[in-house]
Amino acid sequence: MAVVFLKRITRLPNAALMLALIVLVLVYPFLQPYPHGRAAIAVFDFVILMLALRAARATGPEARIGYLLVIPAVLLHIAAAFLPAQGWALANFATQAMFHAFVVVSLLRYILRDEVMTLDELFAAASLYVLMAFVFAYLFALLERYAPGAFYINEANNPDHLTSWWELLYFSFTCLSSVGFGDVTPVSDHARSLVMIEQMMGVLYLALIISRLVAMQSRRGRD
Repeated sequence: MAVVFLKRITRLPNAALMLALIVLVLVYPFLQPYPHGRAAIAVFDFVILMLALRAARATGPEARIGYLLVIPAVLLHIAAAFLPAQGWALANFATQAMFHAFVVVSLLRYILRDEVMTLDELFAAASLYVLMAFVFAYLFALLERYAPGAFYINEANNPDHLTSWWELLYFSFTCLSSVGFGDVTPVSDHARSLVMIEQMMGVLYLALIISRLVAMQSRRGRD
């Protein structure tokens, strides 16, 4: 049974990427408080980055750009896990945002490339949506590190008065899905600008994917 599952995952690289992202979201709270746990997250993040490059089906110059971006992203992530200096954290968030944005664009090109929507492309659409939240979470974290206080979390949910990347990832998902629970608030003008852009992109992305699926289904019916 496990062998059959692995074979299916191999044929569907975006399914493997989606599974890895879900696992990261689930295990992150258990690992983050401990130094060895943060090291494990860095290693696991490297696996996700490589899966993302494979899932995006990047070839030629596109693949070379991806590998040029993934190397500093991984190295700076490891450095930021052990070195608390401000510069390491800022560089880590910046490179992570650039690489994840590159993967988002590559996945979007992969989805729009064909006229037939395959199962792997459906997983790609879901992975792209999740990775968009990661991109903005890194941008939020970069802004918060550069200008502390850009985001406010109410006292009940933030007793230590520290705004972590994990909390901003949670906030990013609430913005992208237009849920907005209200426990995290953008305070500065720059933070509000980023939030508005993410909200617009979330709505436009869903409209784009749904309209494409409807168009492809109607084309299939005519054929």
